[in-house]
Amino acid sequence: MTSGIGCNGCPHERGGLGYARAPYRGSYPVGIVRRIAAVERPSPEDDDHVDETRRSFLKLAVIAGALAAGAAGGATLLRYVEPPPPGAGTYPRVQLLYDDGSPVLVSKYPYPSTSTELIVFNYPLGDEPNMLLNLAAAAPNGVGPNGTLVAFSAVCQHQGSLAPNISYYPAGACGTFNGGKAFIHCIVHGSTYDPAVVATGGGAALITGPASLPLPQVLLEWDSATDYLFAVGAIGPPVYGHTNTLSGGSPVTSPLEMQPPQTPIQQCPT
Repeated sequence: MTSGIGCNGCPHERGGLGYARAPYRGSYPVGIVRRIAAVERPSPEDDDHVDETRRSFLKLAVIAGALAAGAAGGATLLRYVEPPPPGAGTYPRVQLLYDDGSPVLVSKYPYPSTSTELIVFNYPLGDEPNMLLNLAAAAPNGVGPNGTLVAFSAVCQHQGSLAPNISYYPAGACGTFNGGKAFIHCIVHGSTYDPAVVATGGGAALITGPASLPLPQVLLEWDSATDYLFAVGAIGPPVYGHTNTLSGGSPVTSPLEMQPPQTPIQQCPT
């Protein structure tokens, strides 16, 4: 809903809706004739006519006022009863597929923990990209035979920079930074996150700013019977640019094809 609607109920707005306060001269409205006898009192018939005229005017005034109020109220209602932003009511359960349509098989995931290739999918909305990572060791909310598959937002929590500017750095990629462990880094302004440490309330814990919030995490589900992978929810703060991770975009459909692998743009934090 946009602001700056204007002065709802102000005279100029009501006039614009067809409501016009009749101008007055003295104590009688323009357009209503006041009969005045020059010498003698008007006859009873004349009084009856004047009374009937006044009654008709009052009825019309009441009706006009009601219509004007309804029009003004209707305009106000139209201003405020607007469709809610598009979004999803709940987190859908969607299967993850490669860009060629083949299913992701968790036990045969081809990207090892040392790979920096970005495997990105949108969830739960079409404008919320996430990166699918395979860590070297079991991680919070990780799935798969070794609990190493996780997914995090590919939108930096500082100012919304997107992959490939924000990406995954394998263990030892930047010497002793983060104790030599893997991390997620945005080269635009330098924010870093730890995918192996869950923050209070969820998400990858913040290592360095200027971001002030954890990186949202997508919850995954592994069907060990089929070896299929599903996205089923999210934890942590809202994705940057959204007041709620479920609102502000169009819901994804199921099943969900991931984007072709991207090559990240990387440089070690300073």
